[in-house]
Amino acid sequence: MRKTRNVALCVAALFPLALGAQSAAIKFQVAGIPVILKRVTANEVVAVRLYLRGGSASLTPANAGIEGMMLAASTHGTSKYDKDSFNSLSTETGTDIGYETSMDYSVLTMQGVRQNWNTAWSLFSETAVHPTFPPSEVELVRGKLVDEVGRRADDPDTYLTYLADSMFYVGHPYSSVPDGTVNSLTAVTRDALAAWHRQRMTKENLLIVVVGNISRADLTSKVAAAFGNLPSTGGAAPSVAPVRDVTPDALVVERALPTNYITGYFTAPALTEPDYPAYRAAMDMLSHRLFEEVRTKRNMTYAVGAGLETRQANRSRLYVTAIDPDTTVKVIFSTVRQLENKPITAAAVAETVQPSLTSYLVGQETNMGQTAALGLWEVSGGGYQNYDGFIARFKRVSALDIQRVTKKYLQHGRYVVIGDPKKIDRALLTSF
Repeated sequence: MRKTRNVALCVAALFPLALGAQSAAIKFQVAGIPVILKRVTANEVVAVRLYLRGGSASLTPANAGIEGMMLAASTHGTSKYDKDSFNSLSTETGTDIGYETSMDYSVLTMQGVRQNWNTAWSLFSETAVHPTFPPSEVELVRGKLVDEVGRRADDPDTYLTYLADSMFYVGHPYSSVPDGTVNSLTAVTRDALAAWHRQRMTKENLLIVVVGNISRADLTSKVAAAFGNLPSTGGAAPSVAPVRDVTPDALVVERALPTNYITGYFTAPALTEPDYPAYRAAMDMLSHRLFEEVRTKRNMTYAVGAGLETRQANRSRLYVTAIDPDTTVKVIFSTVRQLENKPITAAAVAETVQPSLTSYLVGQETNMGQTAALGLWEVSGGGYQNYDGFIARFKRVSALDIQRVTKKYLQHGRYVVIGDPKKIDRALLTSF
């Protein structure tokens, strides 16, 4: 009880700050581009995220990875800066420019300090709008990315996730992985990168999120000057449909390892769906119970858990590594059934919800963390304002809600196992 009370106090301290921070954010249009600004005066950091909507839905198996390669190569030379001057100026001003790719969007990121804001913005906007893709630099970027995806199978956890995504999303737009494959990355030419940039860098695909001590007038002027001449439309990706009616299946990949890596994927509600807060609480509670039952009490593994993504076509996950996989999986399935059917106390719900809220809010202590939250909810959650509604609904989740959504979604999984096929009962996996 003491632990729960302390956590509640922590949430009580963070919650008003989070609400205030989100309510302080404003959204406006600049030259047809949506911009979200949250002004923070408590520090000198400025964080920027430029979202390219579409993600996997904009890709095909043949060109998977092209958008990540485009963003990676964009800092290797622009109309205003060659690679050396770009790197030198970035270092001098403490400006960090990077990129991220996901199933639903790609992001060009910038973090700098307010004292060097003008220069940092110049570097960022040049990267976004005026990359030159020097052929020699494109080859350097390609080599690095090909090496990374080529080593995907070397790490069992990475390979497990890749195979599980491929199996769960077969026939879906998400089957085109944003990181690409060796074949798809090798086939991308320098001219294809430039063409992809022209196709995708249009106003209808963009969202700009800024958190820092920056005025609306200054940001408006900078966005209009940098992005105002872009085409209004073009290159938009189709919307993605949720995965429904999954047929249970299991893929076993033989590999001589000290343990067996197992994961199962299940359908899940998206951020925009009413069941999302309850299912997030359910997966948090299940993960804690699995850790206690499988690892702590029975000492069957060092790694076990459950998780939930934030994808528009969403999925949840069970995961474990086990020397004796069938026995371990039976304990996991039993723990799930107990969660579904055994009465849950209000105290147990509070002990799950309160730490989860704390962890969620702590992830937004930084300016970049706040831009990520605002951008996620704007692109995938129906609007950045829905962040507040999620927190309120998450706090109201009940025991009956948790059991209802667990029964609804945590069934008919598709499993991938990397390890010893002789130790795996496929019928056990597909029976759940």
